[in-house]
Amino acid sequence: MIMVDQRQAPTTARSRQQIKSSEMRRRICEATTHCLATLGYPNTSIKQVIQTAGISQGALQHHFPSKEDLVTATATFLLRRSIKWFTQIKAELEKDRSAFGKVTQRSWADQFATEEYEALLQILVASRTDATLKTRIAPKLEDWREAIESEMRDLLTPIARDADELNALLTIGRCMMTGLLVHD
Repeated sequence: MIMVDQRQAPTTARSRQQIKSSEMRRRICEATTHCLATLGYPNTSIKQVIQTAGISQGALQHHFPSKEDLVTATATFLLRRSIKWFTQIKAELEKDRSAFGKVTQRSWADQFATEEYEALLQILVASRTDATLKTRIAPKLEDWREAIESEMRDLLTPIARDADELNALLTIGRCMMTGLLVHD
């Protein structure tokens, strides 16, 4: 007779449920992203997201009880994708520093000329006039800025001659990113 450790079964079941829940949250955030990018924030409704995701209202509300919860989670989802992209680019540049120009050009297509970016812009613009949304989005945006700053610092420290030059390079990087955002 084979003995089974009963303490492992709930952990495995819980892990499967966590994976399933994460997958559903991702699916909902992707549907929300599509709705925001194509319809705009004012026209994105829970009903539109449900239809786009192909899920029930109960499934959506189980994960996101309000539109603010949904939009905040989608902003977090999009900002994390941006950080992952930058981390990948940093790894590429660590292998080949001469690729900086190509990577900068590619950043436009990969980061800014996307449905994800349009959705994030919709959220950011809406948070300028929606105080509740602004309160919820601001810490996520600050975490994103700190993560990007850290990635840039890691990337630029080896080429900077001193702390002043590093700070100048970081400022130029921030200005370039801001310029790309404003340009779009």
